[in-house]
Amino acid sequence: MTKKRRNNGRNKSNRGLVRRVHCVFSNKLIPKDKAIKKYTVKNIIESSGLRDFQDACVYEFYSLPKIYAKNYYSIEAAIHNKIVRVRSKERRKIRSSTKKILGNSL
Repeated sequence: MTKKRRNNGRNKSNRGLVRRVHCVFSNKLIPKDKAIKKYTVKNIIESSGLRDFQDACVYEFYSLPKIYAKNYYSIEAAIHNKIVRVRSKERRKIRSSTKKILGNSL
């Protein structure tokens, strides 16, 4: 039987079991090495309320705190919500980051 991917869609290498994490969308438990990971950094205050906050702020140069979150997505949820895209058979063999190779075509 032919293999679709050389790593079977995982980054497990020589480990037997990998701990599971929850998908953000579906709350499904998926292996951490198989999950699609996105690290997000957001301001606590949205851009619409930022100007009001700066006008009301006592300090002249106040750096706003940020929210740091690492989100895990299952393959199904990531494809459905367009976080990642399905690639052709030839492009699947490219192992480096798609942003570096394809540029802004995605």
